[in-house]
Amino acid sequence: MALKDLGHECVFASELDENLGELYKKNFGIKPFGDIKKIHPSSFPKHDILCAGSPCQPFSKAGQQEGFDHPKWGDLFQYVFRIIKYHKPQYIFLENVPNLKAHDSKKTFEHLGKRLASLGYDIQSAYLSPHEFGVPQLRKRIFIVGSRKDMGGLSHFSWPSIKRDTLSIKSILDSHPS
Repeated sequence: MALKDLGHECVFASELDENLGELYKKNFGIKPFGDIKKIHPSSFPKHDILCAGSPCQPFSKAGQQEGFDHPKWGDLFQYVFRIIKYHKPQYIFLENVPNLKAHDSKKTFEHLGKRLASLGYDIQSAYLSPHEFGVPQLRKRIFIVGSRKDMGGLSHFSWPSIKRDTLSIKSILDSHPS
C-alpha cells in the first residue's frame, strides 16, 4: 500500500493459502501465485523493488525458534535470495518479527546480512511499529532495507520520522453517546 501510494505497481505476489490469496486479490487486484518454492526466479517479472516478509514462526519467541531448520518455512529466505540474485532489484525491503535480529545468539541476522552483502547490497535495519506512524496498532517488527552498492547503496536513505503523539481510544469514542 505504501509503495502504491508512492506511485509504484505490484507486479508479483505469492501466497500459499488459497483463501488468503483470494482476499489479497480482492483487496489489491492481483492474484498471488501459490508456493514460492515452486516458482523459478526467471518466472518473476522484472522489478526494481523486492518486498518480502516470510512467515515469522521460525524466528518468533512464541514458536520453537527453529530458524532456518524449521521444516516448513525455515528456508524461505533462501528463495528470496535466489530471486534477488537473478533479478538484482535496485532496492530490497524485508520484514519479520523483532526476534529475527536476536535469534540464535544473533547468528541468523548476521547470516542474512552477510548473504545480502555478498549479493551486492548495502543494508540497514530498524524496529518499527504502526503506532509510531499514527496507526492504532502495536505490532513491532524488524524492517531491513537494502540498496545495490553499485547504485550508491543507502547513502541517500533515511528512516521515516516517527510520530511521538500518543494515540488514545478517546479520539474515536463518542463523548455523548445516546
